[in-house]
Amino acid sequence: MRKLTVTLCLTLAVLLGIVLGITWMSIGHEGSDVEYFRALKTMGGSGINYVDAIFRYCVVLLVDIARVLGISYEALNIWVFIIIQPLIIILLFIWVLRLRRKVKNLI
Repeated sequence: MRKLTVTLCLTLAVLLGIVLGITWMSIGHEGSDVEYFRALKTMGGSGINYVDAIFRYCVVLLVDIARVLGISYEALNIWVFIIIQPLIIILLFIWVLRLRRKVKNLI
């Protein structure tokens, strides 16, 4: 019963996220097409349709988030992929090392 509840909650969360994402993307696009086209020009075209579609979705999402935060798309890219993501990776690596040490001490 518990697994069913968790599965239903996760499914509902994913569906809600998709609906909210579509709603978020449709709000306030007027006058900002230049930002989208400028950001999408960075795409080289992988030739794989679903990869290109996911990339375009992420670019639109990043442009929207940058607009809400009041910074440029490029600045948000730097914050996300050069600062925040490496910090998360380093913190997770340190966490794994600490957990390994705890497990080793238990044995």
